[in-house]
Amino acid sequence: MTKYSSEFKVKLVNEYFDRQISILGLSKKYGMPSKSPIYRWVHEAEANGLNYLITKKSHKEYSQDFKLSVIEYHKLHEISRLDTVIYFKISPSQVNSWIYRYNHYGVIGLRRRPRPLMAKKKKKQTRLNPTFIIETFMK
Repeated sequence: MTKYSSEFKVKLVNEYFDRQISILGLSKKYGMPSKSPIYRWVHEAEANGLNYLITKKSHKEYSQDFKLSVIEYHKLHEISRLDTVIYFKISPSQVNSWIYRYNHYGVIGLRRRPRPLMAKKKKKQTRLNPTFIIETFMK
């Protein structure tokens, strides 16, 4: 689940593009704790268009080779994580996670991890009160 809706992102970016208000002004106007998300949305929209801000609903799996190529591109070109995200059109949290895991665990940290299975809830067994049973059969 995303923190901000696609409509909200597009609204703020359009306000910025219309030169109605600065990025800092937008963050204050809408009570956002940081201007960073707006900065990212503006740069993503400049590079890829407003449609890029529409939230994707599917879960996409990336191979270990792809993750490694993203990290190598980021390091080789000495660009920011934001520019890396925009170039590959992927989520900033994914890139941050991959870089963290690569720095702490090496290439092995980029392997696909199985998704945890949801534990099945056991049905709660109702225990009958012994006095209820006796009273029921005594009638």
